Amino acid sequence: MWLLLPILLYSAVFLSVRHIYSHWRRRGFPSEKAGITWSFLQKAYRREFRHVEAICEAYQSGKDRLLGIYCFFRPVLLVRNVELAQTILQQSNGHFNELKWDYVAGYSRFNLLEKLAPIFGTKRLSEMFGQVQKVGDHLIRHLLDRQVQGCPLEVDLQQKLRVYSVNIIANLIYGLDINNFEHEDHILTSYLSHGQASIQSFTLGRLSQKSSYTYRLRDLIKQSVELREDQGLIRKDILQLLVRFRNGNEVSGDKWQLEPVNEADKLLSIKRLAKVAEDLLKVSLDAVASTVTFTLLEILQEPLIVEKLRAEIKELSNENGQLKFEELNGLRYMDMCLKETLRKYPPLPIIERVCRKSYSLPNSKFTIDEGKTLMVPLLAMHRDEKYFSEPMKYKPLRFLQTANDVGQCEDKTKSNIFIGFGIGGSQCVGQNFAKLVIKVALIKLLQNFHLELDANQVKTLEVSHRPAPFIHTKDGLKVKLKRREINTKFYS
Repeated sequence: MWLLLPILLYSAVFLSVRHIYSHWRRRGFPSEKAGITWSFLQKAYRREFRHVEAICEAYQSGKDRLLGIYCFFRPVLLVRNVELAQTILQQSNGHFNELKWDYVAGYSRFNLLEKLAPIFGTKRLSEMFGQVQKVGDHLIRHLLDRQVQGCPLEVDLQQKLRVYSVNIIANLIYGLDINNFEHEDHILTSYLSHGQASIQSFTLGRLSQKSSYTYRLRDLIKQSVELREDQGLIRKDILQLLVRFRNGNEVSGDKWQLEPVNEADKLLSIKRLAKVAEDLLKVSLDAVASTVTFTLLEILQEPLIVEKLRAEIKELSNENGQLKFEELNGLRYMDMCLKETLRKYPPLPIIERVCRKSYSLPNSKFTIDEGKTLMVPLLAMHRDEKYFSEPMKYKPLRFLQTANDVGQCEDKTKSNIFIGFGIGGSQCVGQNFAKLVIKVALIKLLQNFHLELDANQVKTLEVSHRPAPFIHTKDGLKVKLKRREINTKFYS
């Protein structure tokens, strides 16, 4: 009898696992050959806990538009065709929305990000531009103060840019007038090291994480909201517009002052508002810091690109060390460089969505079931030779605009392959804000410093994904900075 129990238990586990690993075959999808073997389980494990590289390998393993694969014990449908991915994510009528951005008001359910999109419109960003510049100046002053006269300063620029990104978030999303280059013990500075230690796992990534940081960040939001609602403080930042939304005020237009309502009528609780702010913190930190870091990594290996950028920047007004918001859209070569960085190092290398209800895939006989995962491998698509020639080369001119001023790739028939900050329902609503912050950092650095990479480091440099791209070496991105004779009076 006692011998029979472990046999029955083993049989039940074996049959259950075999049932999972036959999911796509039973439904007729093109799928990899799955089995309960040590080599297959290792591959499935890698996809779950070291997923970016493993998913790229799966993308390259065949030619079917769809491929059923397995991430440990999860069936995942890999979309390997860009046009199909765009159709699914843009026209799926809510089948693949992110649940964390769902919002219910009365009898209506809608996507909270779509409601907050006007916060990142041109009018609003132009009024926040002064604060963005102030944070950029903090970065430059910090670097200038550390430099000994006449001697190059060697720094981990990746880490400095992460602090710059946190300063942006602190000032505009959390409403704090703070410089984390000086306040190194601040909670948001501590968040940098805390955020780097995350496990790469789709499964664990969906579990709620209530760390001490979450509660401390919520306290920051509560204090800032009380200042604005109870004491009438007005500050032109993202938090001000989030508080307006909380009170049922319009976030588009040009009003910044609040029209408070009773607590029972507020659209967002402090807890939910803090969660929105923390989600924006996570997304913005990685997107901004990684894009600026990898743009510098690539352009500093190409002196001609640096000179072209400096020539373009030189045409800016730059009165008293201050940039003009309306001139930044004219930086066409810098825009091409940013697109090329986003192509080669997308901040979101994989789009993963869980199907909320059964969905018939367009132009096919297949249906993906509720609860199953759909995955779009952006990094693999952006590095596919059939879409971009010499994909591992940094070539900004592949995004040279055509005469009709429509941004296209080097092949007109493939003009929609570049995805950048996401696609469809996965597109980042704050991408214009991110681009603004990225441009300010690049302009300030190129204006004020000669930058030189450590040639030995470049040869051994390792890039990992967490999931955003990150230089995984002891020294990060080691760069030598030498002060240029421009704007020095302003920064003295």
